[in-house]
Amino acid sequence: VYRRYIDFGVFRSLRQMKALIADEVARRNLADNIKLGPGGIREIEFIVQVFQLVRGGQNPALRTCSLLPSLRRLEFTGVLGSSAVKGLERAYRFLRTLENRLQAMEDHQTQRLPGDAESRAILAWAMGKPEWEALAAELEVHRQLVDAEFARLAFDERGERRGEGEASDRGADRDASGAPGGSGAEQDERWAAAWERADMAGLLESSGVREAEAVADDLHGLRNSNLYGRMDEVSRQRLAEVVARLALRLREYLNPSWIVSRLIPLLRAICRRSAYLALIGENPGALTRLLRLAERSEFLVTLVEQHPLLLDELLDERIFDAAPTREELEDALERAVRLRVTDDVESQLEVMRTFQRGAVFRIAVADRMANLPLMKVSDRLTDTAELILAYALDMAYSELAERHGAPMCGTGKSRRRVGFAIVGYGKLGGIETGYGSDLDLIFLHDSRGDAQRTSGARPVENRVFLVRLVQRLISLLSIQTRYGRLYEVDMRLRPNGQSGALVSSMDSFRSYQRTQAWVWEHQALLRSRSVAGDAGVRDAFEHERREILIHHVNRRDLKAEVVKMRRRMRSELSRSHGGEFDIKQDAGGMADIEFLVQYWVLAHAAEYPDLVEYSDNVRQLEALARNGLVAGTTADRIKSIYLNLRGSAHELALIGSGRVVSGDAFADERAWIRDLWSEVLGE
Repeated sequence: VYRRYIDFGVFRSLRQMKALIADEVARRNLADNIKLGPGGIREIEFIVQVFQLVRGGQNPALRTCSLLPSLRRLEFTGVLGSSAVKGLERAYRFLRTLENRLQAMEDHQTQRLPGDAESRAILAWAMGKPEWEALAAELEVHRQLVDAEFARLAFDERGERRGEGEASDRGADRDASGAPGGSGAEQDERWAAAWERADMAGLLESSGVREAEAVADDLHGLRNSNLYGRMDEVSRQRLAEVVARLALRLREYLNPSWIVSRLIPLLRAICRRSAYLALIGENPGALTRLLRLAERSEFLVTLVEQHPLLLDELLDERIFDAAPTREELEDALERAVRLRVTDDVESQLEVMRTFQRGAVFRIAVADRMANLPLMKVSDRLTDTAELILAYALDMAYSELAERHGAPMCGTGKSRRRVGFAIVGYGKLGGIETGYGSDLDLIFLHDSRGDAQRTSGARPVENRVFLVRLVQRLISLLSIQTRYGRLYEVDMRLRPNGQSGALVSSMDSFRSYQRTQAWVWEHQALLRSRSVAGDAGVRDAFEHERREILIHHVNRRDLKAEVVKMRRRMRSELSRSHGGEFDIKQDAGGMADIEFLVQYWVLAHAAEYPDLVEYSDNVRQLEALARNGLVAGTTADRIKSIYLNLRGSAHELALIGSGRVVSGDAFADERAWIRDLWSEVLGE
């Protein structure tokens, strides 16, 4: 019954069923039947069941045989609006109560209202009404509401979620004469005939579509392809509907051939999954938003082509307004977790991957379509990564604790549960996460003292438990599944690097950072934050980070070590070749700016502790200017160049093009940064 992919094809069936019901009511004179008549129990059941069929494959909570729980879950998942759900619930309770009273009175199974005055009076009394007219009036209110919702679902909204039908969308499928272009039988036949004959150019031109010949050629290429020949009849019908509605909308755009050329690969990708075709064909709003994506961003359309499940995101009209907030992302993940079928690993991996893919897509749409500022994009991508880390940590910890119990330490009254936390470095730590960023992580715990063993029936040493926890966590984050990979995890910044332990105690971390760490490790620590795990360990790390950066940096050799490490990075990490510029690693690039900021902060943190309050470059630079350590005009110029370089790298990552640009890009900015580097660091 429940399909993995959202199938809006059921709305066509619903419209057909609505017509059959109307015929049945007229033929059998069922107007007084509170179950089978208009606005009756059956229509409420159909409304709920349609959404169960459409979304039950993705939302397991909808897989129930009970109507009222399903109705409430439709509200919880955002499929139906609160007012619609409350109205349908009141109507259902009223109609079912009326049905019970009626059957008790008649002493047999019936849903037909009585016709004689005495029976009507008795039924009204049984329903707590003073007279039949009062009962009939309330019944009519409920039936009209149900009938309106049923018709709205089947015809007006074509399955759009409540509140998402835009005025522009509802009027979008009209031809030049004002007749519905996507649903009128005559209009459908015209486009169907043109599609079948591969003769669309004339019809496109008469409909006001620019570049009609080029558009027709692209569409006919799809119609004449081998792929089309292998499609079943239902899929062909749905594709024809999509093409018709798409063609009618193209007159609104200046470059329709450009849009169609971007959409053809997507249509090819979903042609054999007709549920996706139905989603576009049944949702004018979704089609509108897909066209806007194609107009503005080939990358986003390609993303949908690679992951057609993202089409579901286009059902939400808010997608172009702004990126989701941290709270909205957290709520979306929590809702997805509550709706999963089971607690098996496969199901939980699917929850994480689906959430991440949807979140990144919505952020990218806001980035490209709503001009979301770069730093806000990084904030939301960082939020997404942190939420995934917290969920994956809970998942891995639960698996191990079920087998071995929780890690404990101490004896007697001092015995306590061991805390564990994740620390983010680099882009994650600096709140500068980008599209495709990996996660630089280290792992810390506070186990110490006696009896460091887990509490379960099969206890192990805490060290063993925590190493297994990290291994499992990394596996969950980086494993390649049919849903894709979540993140690449880099642990080279842990104490002692690749030869160091996977997880460190706070005591050993403190000792290493204070007595053995290199200058570059303190540079890295400057861009670090605790991002998930036990609050006590997280607080201890933040305190220790501050203490180390203020009191334990080798300032005597700081300048020489910074220059030495930067020279090595330019030599070993640059991806540019002759005449090219690596935005991150070449001279005058992002890394030079980051090293300048880190040098200034580490050099002056002892006298100005507020310099290390934040982990991101921009606020560290602002703190340097606020304390008079860098001239305000200089800081503003650095910030502007840094954000421009980051923005360019961000754009390149968004389209999967790496970080290398032509050698003449940012020429003035690079020269200015090189001069500043030479002035400050003497290189």
